[in-house]
Amino acid sequence: VEYYLPAAEVVVRDVQQFKPPPMMERHALATEGSKPRPSDQDEDVVDYYQYSAARGDASAQVALGQLHYFGARGLDQDYGEALRWYEKAAEQGDGNALGHMGNMYVQGVHVEKSNETALKLFKQGAEKGNPVAINGLGYMSMYGMGMEQSFSEALKHFSQAAEQGNQEARFNLGAMYITGMGVTKDYAKAIYYFTLAANRGHMLALYNLAMMHLNGYGTPQSCTNALQFFKSVAERGSWGLKLQNAYKRYREGDIDPALLLYSEAAELGYEVAQGNVAHIYDEGGSPMTTDAKSKALAAYEISAQQGAVGADLKIGDFYYYGMGTEVNFRKAVTHYRTASEARNAQAMFNLAYMHEHGIGLPQDLHLAKRFYDMAGETSQDAVWPVSICRTKLWLVMAGKDAVEYIDEMSMKLSTKYGPTYGVWLPHSTVWLPWLQEQWDLVLIALMLGQLSIVLLLKNHISAARAQPNGAR
Repeated sequence: VEYYLPAAEVVVRDVQQFKPPPMMERHALATEGSKPRPSDQDEDVVDYYQYSAARGDASAQVALGQLHYFGARGLDQDYGEALRWYEKAAEQGDGNALGHMGNMYVQGVHVEKSNETALKLFKQGAEKGNPVAINGLGYMSMYGMGMEQSFSEALKHFSQAAEQGNQEARFNLGAMYITGMGVTKDYAKAIYYFTLAANRGHMLALYNLAMMHLNGYGTPQSCTNALQFFKSVAERGSWGLKLQNAYKRYREGDIDPALLLYSEAAELGYEVAQGNVAHIYDEGGSPMTTDAKSKALAAYEISAQQGAVGADLKIGDFYYYGMGTEVNFRKAVTHYRTASEARNAQAMFNLAYMHEHGIGLPQDLHLAKRFYDMAGETSQDAVWPVSICRTKLWLVMAGKDAVEYIDEMSMKLSTKYGPTYGVWLPHSTVWLPWLQEQWDLVLIALMLGQLSIVLLLKNHISAARAQPNGAR
């Protein structure tokens, strides 16, 4: 808290001054695989919106305005370009565009602040039932901007917009209840509305929840919960642009600069950066990297401390195969279990395999089957591998049951007839090792035996057909 709180306050100060930070897009290198590059997808999305917007599609014009306003999908943050597209959509009477334009005028973003213009735009948008515009009317009513201050009107507008899922309205309702502005102070309702807004990424809502948990307002005091909220806010600061710059350099093939930027972001506590540093080292790092696997393991361990399930899975692999460290099946099991508890199908599959073969765990075919079943139920991609392993496991279990049955019968027969005839049938510990060692010869013998039976049956049928009817 001591470190994240000051950083979170810087971000909140910018938001309160109507300087929203650019949207942070985080790319986990390890999960991309053969999927289309996000940058390629971004270009396709922007091209689609630009094409549709140029043809007069109001919803595409608003979407393009939003991308420019927040600097998303690879576009630079550009309020002027955002306003231009909002105006085009507003000319067609789009309620969203009217609401967003109203926000720009009431906040004075790229335009001269004008309560009169904002109020006009909000009213036009509210007449179309747009929640952004309705929330704007509530905001102006609460602070008496261009109109008489009225908390009851503000509450009405915020409630209407919140019912339509507007996160800003939900935050404003939380602000009213935590301060008692026009309503009875109610921390429980404040937490409820702040949580709804925070679930959609509202930064001020996240910050307020952090402060409430830190000070125990309406909820048990919890530094752990407060820390998570402060961290969520702090990581949205402009310093997070290191992630996007690193990703761009990585895609351009500049591994060293990308690794440096990701390492700087990892030091700031970004889990995705820690995972990406580990991934780059795991893939061999740069030509100048030494001892890459041990560095990858160290980065994965840091990432796992923040609850990254994929990192726990990778750590388990490193200890299982002895990559960057000595082989340690017990540690592999520990990390596989952590990942499996987070519903990771690969970790469940690995635990099943280790139970099946008694690697780092007591051999237990029933537990192996249970983990195989869990892996198949968790991921559709695991169905075929699990089906093959379960079939093999069934054959092994059936063979084990057959050997136990043979041993039981051998003991009964030896006990009954051994003293009389001097015939003692050997236990499986005697003949099973030989059978396992000479399985290929046994298999050939069985196949020859089956072939002999087929030939005998064929000769018998041919001889029967050759006889006269009367001789049959």
